[in-house]
Amino acid sequence: MVPLAALGLALSVAGCGSSGDSSTAADGASYSSMSLADLQAAANTEGKVTWYTTFSSDDVDPMIKAFNKVYPKIKVSALRLSADQIPPKVITEQKGHQYTADVVSGDSPQIAQMIQAQVLQPYTPPDQSALPAGLTLPKGYEGVVYVLTASVGWNPTVVKQQGLPVPTSVETFTDPAWKGKFSIDPSAVNWYDSLVKMMGHDQALALVKKLGDNDPVFVESHTDALTKVASGEPAGGATIYGYKASDMAKDTPNQVAFANPDPLPSSLNLIDVVAHAPHPAAARVFEDWMVSQAGQTEVVDQTNHTSLRPDVKNDPSVWDENKWKPAWGDPMLSPDEYNAELSEFEQALHAPQ
Repeated sequence: MVPLAALGLALSVAGCGSSGDSSTAADGASYSSMSLADLQAAANTEGKVTWYTTFSSDDVDPMIKAFNKVYPKIKVSALRLSADQIPPKVITEQKGHQYTADVVSGDSPQIAQMIQAQVLQPYTPPDQSALPAGLTLPKGYEGVVYVLTASVGWNPTVVKQQGLPVPTSVETFTDPAWKGKFSIDPSAVNWYDSLVKMMGHDQALALVKKLGDNDPVFVESHTDALTKVASGEPAGGATIYGYKASDMAKDTPNQVAFANPDPLPSSLNLIDVVAHAPHPAAARVFEDWMVSQAGQTEVVDQTNHTSLRPDVKNDPSVWDENKWKPAWGDPMLSPDEYNAELSEFEQALHAPQ
């Protein structure tokens, strides 16, 4: 994951738009005062929204189709990017007065980068869910698309063949028997920050150092980790997304199994309107739908992600607060905190930097 300093974040970048840019005038209050009917009419007139997202490639089209059942006049153009690709792309475009994206959805550390760089604009959907107790987001940037949970995963066939202890928690991968046979994503700052908040800094760092000393296989993403577990190379993974593991465990139980630790490392995936959005009404309608009960139902049904809404039913093998208490990372790490945790995490794991 790219350190914030390397992105060249300029906190004044959002003000770089020319005074003649029509979208600049549209940012903010003028759309906040619109009625829902007028906003939807304006969105239909614009007829398009461009969405930068971290939704997996397999999930993007089903989400667009679900949205278009409700809003058939708004064409959605989606660009699927990894979490660490979105901030530099949006920031670079804004600096160059290239206003392409209307709305972005991504992991909270990357959304925080863009809020701090002032390349997003505040908007509060009328039907968004309340945040969990103890979590705060800046006003106007509280739209939650889904919750990400980090489970431990393994290949049951390979674990049995090699006589490995079945993982019950991350600590299992510090066992010498697992040396070199498990993966970890060295860019998973949200996961490490959850451990810090859950265990305290010193204990979390000590655990990560033990993992690093046990020769983990480094993977590029949580999805990459799960794919490798399914292939048996390596046999397990410490940073596996629960929603995807659940789906694969149902389809290929001999290749993928998973367990949720308690407390359960959890983080937010957020959605926000981009500053100088070329289709500002459509961007707001898209965000409105995504966080609404109807949109969240589709998020769960189409992708198996977890919704915060109490009126939406989640996969009980992934999310049950009575069984696994969420251990929330800070969704709005400052650049200094983010860079410090990333550097510390990579060094403790002996990961290439």
